[in-house]
Amino acid sequence: MVNVHALSSVTLIFLAGIACAANTPRLTIGEVEYLGSQSDDGTVDSFLGVPFAAPPIEDLRWRAAQPYIATAGQQHATSFAPACYQGDHITRWYQGVISGFGGDPVSIVAPEVSEDCLYLNIWRPSSVAQTTPLPIIIYVHGGSNRGGWSWEPNYLGENLARHQAVVISVAYRLGPFGFMAHPQLEQNNFGLTDLLMALNWVKWHSHQLGGDPDNVTLVGESSGASNISYLTAMPRAAGLFKRVVHQSAGWALRESISRDDALALGSALEAATGSTSIDDLRKLPAQAIDIAAKEVYAEAGFDPHIDGTLIPLSPLEAVISKRANNVDLLIGSNADEWKMYLGADESSSKWLAQHVDSRRIDEVNSTLEGLDEISKLDRLVTSVNYTCPSLKFAKEMANSGSQTWVYFFSRRREGDKAAEMGAYHGAELPYVFNTHDEWLPTNYEDLALTQSMMRYWVNFARGGNPNSEDLIDWPAFNNNADLNALRLDTQIEAIAHPDTSLCEALTAH
Repeated sequence: MVNVHALSSVTLIFLAGIACAANTPRLTIGEVEYLGSQSDDGTVDSFLGVPFAAPPIEDLRWRAAQPYIATAGQQHATSFAPACYQGDHITRWYQGVISGFGGDPVSIVAPEVSEDCLYLNIWRPSSVAQTTPLPIIIYVHGGSNRGGWSWEPNYLGENLARHQAVVISVAYRLGPFGFMAHPQLEQNNFGLTDLLMALNWVKWHSHQLGGDPDNVTLVGESSGASNISYLTAMPRAAGLFKRVVHQSAGWALRESISRDDALALGSALEAATGSTSIDDLRKLPAQAIDIAAKEVYAEAGFDPHIDGTLIPLSPLEAVISKRANNVDLLIGSNADEWKMYLGADESSSKWLAQHVDSRRIDEVNSTLEGLDEISKLDRLVTSVNYTCPSLKFAKEMANSGSQTWVYFFSRRREGDKAAEMGAYHGAELPYVFNTHDEWLPTNYEDLALTQSMMRYWVNFARGGNPNSEDLIDWPAFNNNADLNALRLDTQIEAIAHPDTSLCEALTAH
């Protein structure tokens, strides 16, 4: 037996270093051994800031990402990489939400940004080496494709990985760097090609990750979900994922930007920066491009466009024509997606006059009886931008033979300020990842809902069906069924989706 009291302090430090090194998670990818970190309870390993594409060379802008070729050796993977270049869009969004709940808006810190940003983060159970291959969940962040990063507080995968899944969050180029088209470019939609590269990386290295290469689920929220829907229509993505979780999106399902319109915007950006060619644009500072893009793309946004090659059809067209990739679908939206964005001068009557045929206004209003003015307007905009196209997508996916499940998230947290926010855009994310921020009023009911949602999501990732014996039964989506959705709230229950009649009235011809 070693006499510990007789050991020198230097020896103790040396032995502690050996013990620490022995507990360091390791991930070998090719010739590189990544040294990660372990959760405080020793159940989850994490590897942060792992490159999945080559770092940018001087003229990488608007070129397809290339595979990462690493030199041999060890690399630390214990800190996040910079976010893809962006302005303060998402930081301001978080500050607005935090203020809405009475928190301190300066508690959110803007990330470091760079054009060298194609990295991913991995969380997996520490016992992964002793298990059969686990389902792989890849999370694609939102942010209107002009902001956001893969390691925002609500996207950290440690708690979700505890449910026996490999959880990965990925980055992709944003704004004009990821979604500008230009007449001198043969290829476009670079943000989507980044996601394609990440999917291939996961496929190539799934066994080292402890995951099943044939059981990959893409999860995305907002523009992240929209981007995933385009991957379902992308022939080059066939076989790279098996399932899709589509949260709080839909507008890009309703309408897609044409190549001509995308090229016109790219030309306008060139002119706004005083450039005369793509080479001129490549030489400009990133900030100058981002500032000009805010004006040029103010109304159009940064959705992917139908380029005829990478994306031959819109997601809906691909599903209807039986040309979409064969995947299962879990899809839904929140009760009050648009409430926090409503302006004081807006009204439901003004909105209806602008967006609905006068012959159908009475029918639409009949589906909104009993709602106050704010709730009525929120319901209208939420339905058009999120719910109705999502239900349409679910219907077409179910008709194509895909296992399809629809949710309706309506949990409003306790307190007066929470009531003002409602079930806002992004409200479901802390429940999916069990990452409830300190400024969010969270009680036992929220934590119980969290555990149920995490299990539904992982069950779906594991086998295409969110159900298990000890969860409330979630009915598969059938457009003609009495019960075709699951309400996620303090009471979880199978329901007829509450916006079905409104969507029918809004889309009737």
